This record gives sequence, structure tokens and C-alpha cells, in this order.
Amino acid sequence: MKRELKEELNNLRLRLKVMERVSEVASRIEDFEKTLSELLSLAVEITSSEAGSILLKDNETIRITAAEGPKASLLKDIKLPLGKGIAGWVAKTGVPILTNDVKLDERWDSSIAEAIRYKTRNIIALPIKSGINIIGVLELINKRNGKDYVQDDLDISTLFSSFLAKTIENANLIREMNERIEELSILTDTITLISSTLNLKELLKIIMERLKEVLHAEASSIFQIDEEAKELYCFVATGEKGKETEEIRVPWGKGIVGWVAEKGETLNVPDVKRDKRFFKGVDKKTKWETRSILAVPLKIKGKIIGVAEVLNKIGKKPFSQQDVKLFEAIAKQSALAIDNARLYTDLSDLFKSSIRALVNAVEAKDKYTKGHTERVTKYSVMIAKALNLSQSEIQRIELSALLHDIGKIGIPDKILLKPGRLTKKEYEVIKEHTVRGVMIMKPIKQLRTVLDGIKYHHEWVNGGGYPEGLKGKEIPLVARIITIGDAYDAMTTDRPYRKALSKNEAIRRLKKDSETQFDPKLVDVFIRCISDTN
Repeated sequence: MKRELKEELNNLRLRLKVMERVSEVASRIEDFEKTLSELLSLAVEITSSEAGSILLKDNETIRITAAEGPKASLLKDIKLPLGKGIAGWVAKTGVPILTNDVKLDERWDSSIAEAIRYKTRNIIALPIKSGINIIGVLELINKRNGKDYVQDDLDISTLFSSFLAKTIENANLIREMNERIEELSILTDTITLISSTLNLKELLKIIMERLKEVLHAEASSIFQIDEEAKELYCFVATGEKGKETEEIRVPWGKGIVGWVAEKGETLNVPDVKRDKRFFKGVDKKTKWETRSILAVPLKIKGKIIGVAEVLNKIGKKPFSQQDVKLFEAIAKQSALAIDNARLYTDLSDLFKSSIRALVNAVEAKDKYTKGHTERVTKYSVMIAKALNLSQSEIQRIELSALLHDIGKIGIPDKILLKPGRLTKKEYEVIKEHTVRGVMIMKPIKQLRTVLDGIKYHHEWVNGGGYPEGLKGKEIPLVARIITIGDAYDAMTTDRPYRKALSKNEAIRRLKKDSETQFDPKLVDVFIRCISDTN
């Protein structure tokens, strides 16, 4: 009896020690796969297993992303169809499995175990879930010393799967934020280039070179239309055979480029060998092998003036839908550059429309906040003009207002879209959007002037706001302006938990909260503005 108690106590101490390490490891997500491997190693240790694996869902398959045990090196990146084997069954159904004799389980598939010459006796397999979505499987194999797995092992493994889910969610969130930053960066770079003194060909070549890098392609090019000859000719090309490609002319309607020019539609071809529209003549002339193509029409006021394309996605995956969206955004601006090489006069509009596209993507999730950013921007610019600020300062306030809520891209949807009032804990998460917004924008040099508006638009003049509790004139003017437009729009639009207030009631509340939440002078200016507008 004493021996059993002592053994149970030792197991408890081990588990506590391991769980401390789990919390530490799970918080480190700089190297995603390394973190998964470390968590898997701890799961194997705490359940006294010989081996284990983490399989992540990828469309209709699951891929072994991390493996632990004597045959781990042979398992990495192996893919299994959903529904096949115990892990595949768990990935498809979301139901955990504990089986102490795999040979008696009809779902068991021995093909991998036989291929790597590893004898499997018993298994615990659990779904890794993000909300209701199954994103992977945690598999623990062979309890040490020939023992059976017990319910306690399943319970502790379930806890591990929740840690894994949170780690994967955080990694995906960071990846998405980095992608948005990269997109904003290339959009900003493109607009900056368009406003430069470069000639058109140099300008487009730099843009396409940058786009090639961001989309991880081997080559890129722009074809323009020669209406008289009824051909498309290569205007700029990048990549190993860029010079040779610039000598290419393609008959109208011929090949993928010709099809896109004729139809005016984007075309994403992951394998050109399987597409009848592919024109092999270009590869023969350039002595280069095309594997995949993403081609986008260049349009001006509905008229097709050319085609932009990127070729051969680096790696095994095809061009993604996100690649398509970014390419189409750049193609729009490239088409405008072709139409008018002196587009620096439209720089501001192009830049802001790109930002609006990003902001609208965030707002589209919630019908109640749709259009909020545009209205806040309108009110903020209205105040700035009434104060007779300089044009550059008005533009800065406009951009700051457009991006004031960009940090909400990092807030979980279950909190952001919650229909009822937020809990105290949820509200604290929402408050993080000001600092998150700064984190997103700070890497972009051209947008650093908007950081004050993003960070401080929830500060109150009496020091009761966040994130720093600034008072009065300590709060930058841009933030004091935006907070009025933000509050007024929030009050005068419907919310899930209340109906919109009338204009008069909203104005009354702005006046009441002057000198506590709002700058009273700016409130007076705003009230005059909306009265004059109406």
C-alpha cells in the first residue's frame, strides 16, 4: 500500500513538473514546429509512452508535423487521408480513442508501422480542436513497460491537446498578422515607387521583382496589348529568363496570358501540363520550364490593357487565394501606372484605398461595425479641417482614423463578434487592440506617423482611459480628435445589445462627458461641424 502511494505521489510530482514546463514551452511560438516537438516530448513523458506524433490537418489529409520515439525521423511529413487508420478516423470524427490492443481495433491501419518496422501495441489518439473545428490529432503510442493506458492517461492527454490547440491558434494568428504586414508593406512600397521619378519600365520592373519575392515565385512579367497587331508583347519580365521573355509576343487569345486578356478574368493554374490553354511556344523560345501560373488582367475603367503574371510557385504548394488577392491589388495599381506614369498626383488616394481594403476586410466580419471606420474618418477629417490644420496634418489624421481599429485583426472572433455585453476579462482583451495596432503598423516606416492615433484614441482627458492613462494635452491631438468621432459613431449606430441613440442624445452625451472623456474645445468644434453639415 505504501509503495503504491509513494508511486502515485511520484507520478503526481512528475506531472506537476511537466505541466510547469508545458506552460513555459507553449508561450514560445517563435519556432512553431520546434514548440510542437517540445510539447509532444512532454506529452510522451507525462503519459509514460514510448512514442508519439502530432498530425495537422491539410485539406483532406493529415500530415505528421512532429514525431517522438525510436522511429521519429522516418515519420516526419508523412500524409494520411482523413478517415484512414486510427489517427485519420479521429481527425474525421473528432472522437478520442484509447485502445490497448490495436490488433482488435478495426480502425487500425498497420501500413506505416510495418513500413518503419515498429511494433505498435496500444494507442491514445485525441482531436486537436480550435473551437468546433478539428485542426489536428495528438497520438501517443505504446505505454512503457508493456502497461495499458488508463483513463488518467486519456485525461492528461486531453489537457495537452488543448495546449496544442492554443499554441497552433497563436501561431496562425501571428502568421496572419505577418502576412497582413507584408501585404501592407508591398502596397506601400508600390505606391511610393509610383510617386518616384523612375521611368515606367524601371518602375514596373521593381514592382514585379518585389511581388515575385513576396509571392515566392521564380519569375514574373507584364504583357501589354498591341491592338493593331492583335498581339500581347512582354513589357517587363523578371527571373532567370527575364531578358529572353521580354522578346516574346503572343497572339491575341493564345495561351494562358491570351485567355486572361480576352476574358478579363484572373486565372490560377497549379499545373500547366494539365491545362489545354497553356502555350508551349514561350517555353521553347526562352528554354525555360513553366510549372504553374497565376495571371491577372490589367484594367483601366473596365478596359483590359494587359496581363500581369507570376510563374512557378516555390515549394510544393500552388499559389493560394491570399496570393491571388494580393496580386490583384498590385495589378490594379500597376495598370494605373501603365496608364499614367505620373501617378504621384493620385498617391494619397491609392494608398488610402489599399488601407481601406484591409480595414474593410476586418469590418466585414461584423455587420454592426461595417462602415464604422469610414464614418470615424469622415468626422475626424471634418474636425481637422475646421481647426485649419495643414494639409499634411489633415492627411495624417485621415490615415490615423482609417487605421485606428486595425489592431482588432488580432482579437479572437468569439470576443469581437459577441452579441451580448463583454465580461471584464473579454473587455481587457478588446483593450489590447490599441497596442496590437501599433505592433502591426510600426514595422512599416511610411505609416509610423499614424501610431499616435492608433495607440491613444481610447485615452480620456481626465486620465481614465487606456492604454497609458494619459491626461489632457498629454494625449496627442490626433487621438483626441479620433476619440470624438469614434464615440459619436458608436453611439449613433446599432449594436447587438442596444439600438442607436438619436443625434441629439449623442451630442448631449458628448457635452456631458467633456472634460472627463473628451477635449471640450474639440467637442464644440465637432458639434458645429455636424450642425453645419446637416
